[in-house]
Amino acid sequence: MNEKIIRKTGTNFYTQLYELLKAEIVTKKMKPDSKFYSVRQTVIKFDININTVLRVYRMLEENGYIYSIRGKGCFVKEYSDFTISDKVIPIMESFRYGQQNELPEIIFSNGTPSKDFFPVEVYQRLSEKAIKDCGKELFGYQNVQGLTSLRDTLADYLEKDDIFVEREDIIITSGTQQSLDIVIKAFGCHPVKTIVISNPTYPNAINFLGDVCNIKTMDIENDGWDMEKFEEMIKKEKIHMVYVISNFQNPTGIVWSDEKKKRLIQLAEEYDFYIIEDDCFCEFYYDENKVYSIKSMDKSGEERVVYIRTYSKMFMPGIALAFMIPPRKFMEKFVLIKYGLDPNTPGLNQKILEYFITEGHLDRHLEESKKILAAKFQKMLSLLLKIPHIKILIVPRGGFFIWIELADYIDGEKFYYKCKLRGLSILPGSIFYYNKRNSCEIRISFLSATMEEIEIGIKIMENVLINCEGAKKFTGKI
Repeated sequence: MNEKIIRKTGTNFYTQLYELLKAEIVTKKMKPDSKFYSVRQTVIKFDININTVLRVYRMLEENGYIYSIRGKGCFVKEYSDFTISDKVIPIMESFRYGQQNELPEIIFSNGTPSKDFFPVEVYQRLSEKAIKDCGKELFGYQNVQGLTSLRDTLADYLEKDDIFVEREDIIITSGTQQSLDIVIKAFGCHPVKTIVISNPTYPNAINFLGDVCNIKTMDIENDGWDMEKFEEMIKKEKIHMVYVISNFQNPTGIVWSDEKKKRLIQLAEEYDFYIIEDDCFCEFYYDENKVYSIKSMDKSGEERVVYIRTYSKMFMPGIALAFMIPPRKFMEKFVLIKYGLDPNTPGLNQKILEYFITEGHLDRHLEESKKILAAKFQKMLSLLLKIPHIKILIVPRGGFFIWIELADYIDGEKFYYKCKLRGLSILPGSIFYYNKRNSCEIRISFLSATMEEIEIGIKIMENVLINCEGAKKFTGKI
């Protein structure tokens, strides 16, 4: 154990100790069933209270890194318990700690709004109204496709986005993950289907689609894919689907150009494949230039787009609602699969979302949220521009993320862990790539942090960068 506990960063000691001990296990590949450091050894080594060490050991055991045998001590668990998921550990920690505000203390990794954004009082009032208006009906089994009144409301609301559908065209789901599950099951896995995704892209889509599909990747440019290269790919082999986030893409913040959106539809018609469009960030634009979906441009009648949108970001995660619009010819199959997965999406939350939209709360909530997020974005951007040894790859005009590249003499994995040790959570670029470890890119989010936390977090990043070995060599300090 060569690292030291840093005592003046404001970070809880157990945060740093947990990361140091976890790194010992993962990076040094300690042998399964080998004896781990005793509690006494760790107390003496780091001069830390025994209760803190016991707490950290309990966390390591709960997260599958060690196991204990009464009277004998702690031992390293089999690698299979955690090495398979090394790449997604940062995501899981972001959700585990980012939602509960336990660890770490400053969150630049979240893709979910802070609880301070949640309109809880409105939710409570609308909950009472829904129960008063509908009573016991909301607590029974619902139409598997979703409440008729909510689907009517969504059909009307989507017209502002140039999406013109009827209630029969919409399926209410319990989130983006379930929507993707329905799509994959509807198109079938036998024989295995080939799907094209962006490199980089949403990591949960990588994990989910990679388990059931043959994955092909396209590097994403500042306005979408290189469509000539994409056409070369689909001429050589059969492509069944593509998955894209066309507006304020996760993690890059890129918006596909209208030209490329339309070209993708043309190619889908010509080469007979379908477009899964995940449009979860479309409402979060911070200038006057509204963005439009690929779905809104699919006018030919062939219906090549499976459109998905979630309300976890526009409303709050606890509402656990999204919707999808599949091509009409697949509707019965999609509904049947939805029934098999989840026959009863809660009626109360559906009715609350309906009222949230019809009473104008959604539009007001979005406008208020966008003002706050735009200010945070500008604050983070202005501070990042002053930091040495990084490059902002694209300046987004919406979404929640800024995608940065570290100088090639900076080790991205070490940068990630050293930020964690100082109480700053970021996401390493490697988790956004399929079968490609890219340690020079980092995704940072301005969604959850306060203005003060943004300042502190950026200072931590700057301090880590200027003191890392590569930067010192580059600047001639050593």
